[in-house]
Amino acid sequence: MMLDIMVNTSVRMVLGGAAIWLVLRVVRVRNPHVESLVWRMLLLAGLALPALMYFQLAPGFASAFALPMIEAGGVGGAVDSPAAGPGWATPMLVLAAIYLAGALMLVGRLCAGLMSMWRVASSARPMVTDDDVRISPRIASPATFGPIILLPSDSHEWPAERLDAVLAHERAHVRSRDGYWSWLAQLHSAIFWFNPFAWWLRRRLATLAETTSDDAVITARHDPIVYAALLLDFARKPNSRSVAMSVAESNVPGRIERLLARTSPGTELPDRVRWAAFAALIPAVFLAACAPSDAAPTPAAKGEPAANAEAAPALAGSVKITSAPDPDGFYPPAAKQARVKGKVVLQVAVDPEGRLLDVKVLETQPAGDLYGFGAAAMEIARGATYSNSLAQTSTLKFMVKFELAD
Repeated sequence: MMLDIMVNTSVRMVLGGAAIWLVLRVVRVRNPHVESLVWRMLLLAGLALPALMYFQLAPGFASAFALPMIEAGGVGGAVDSPAAGPGWATPMLVLAAIYLAGALMLVGRLCAGLMSMWRVASSARPMVTDDDVRISPRIASPATFGPIILLPSDSHEWPAERLDAVLAHERAHVRSRDGYWSWLAQLHSAIFWFNPFAWWLRRRLATLAETTSDDAVITARHDPIVYAALLLDFARKPNSRSVAMSVAESNVPGRIERLLARTSPGTELPDRVRWAAFAALIPAVFLAACAPSDAAPTPAAKGEPAANAEAAPALAGSVKITSAPDPDGFYPPAAKQARVKGKVVLQVAVDPEGRLLDVKVLETQPAGDLYGFGAAAMEIARGATYSNSLAQTSTLKFMVKFELAD
């Protein structure tokens, strides 16, 4: 179930991200504050979706990770989860172990980085300012750690113009809470480390955070050419800690090009707009999580009773296979003679009492009717019995696996 939730969420995030990217390009959004707000909302959705799906607020779409399975060809028997099949358990356990190892390693690295940076910030020497600005010899270039602005040890020698520009940039990070959003993006990419979109979203949010802070410097009437040279200087002394927002570590060439082109700074969004976006996100996430994924069943095969009501997708675990005929007797003779193995994904519709209403083949491997795997799987499905914990007609997808014993 864990892998199924991760796959479901990743696919929905990729589709949502592609749609958002297309809309942003079609509408020609130029304000980095607007784009940053949109991607932040998608990040929150990506973090909320697994919890919603785990608590079965969404039916999800069936993937090969979650399909119950009946095996024919020497194994036999009906199962309620893929882990029960001897031929299926080992790869699933390996995949789960690989996923958990990667996620735990990345989450552990994030936690270690936060602890290390917290020690750096705690040992830094405070400056006499209205906000929390500290000087540390362990910082190579200006950075922001949550609400704390960190400056290198030589910052007391900087000209006033240079210091004002740096503080304008870092204070913009603090106002926008960029550090906290960066930590959430890193957590998201650690949980979904197998999804390239999670890493792209993390980099995009970091780039937009630096761009909006650059705009704050220009809005404070600093010369963009001088500031571009300052960024280039800091880029030669990068910080090694990814948990802090560093002034010159994200898309420096693109930002310098933007400054040299004298692009007009984007307008900061008022708090009411941000809260309105958050309020709109809540129903959108529930809608994305609860989107049905199973189609209504087709009319029943000849000899089977027709469904009187449209079957609804079943919540996870509501429809189960309680027993099945010995599948070995259903192995297609032509396939057995040719020693060909196959897989068939079926969808059955059952009434509230668990009586079969309809069965149809969704996918057959090998494709086509040459070996008769589809017809054999349908006979197995018709001979099985089902339970239904919902008080409505529901559907269940499962797999019949045909594999000859050695």
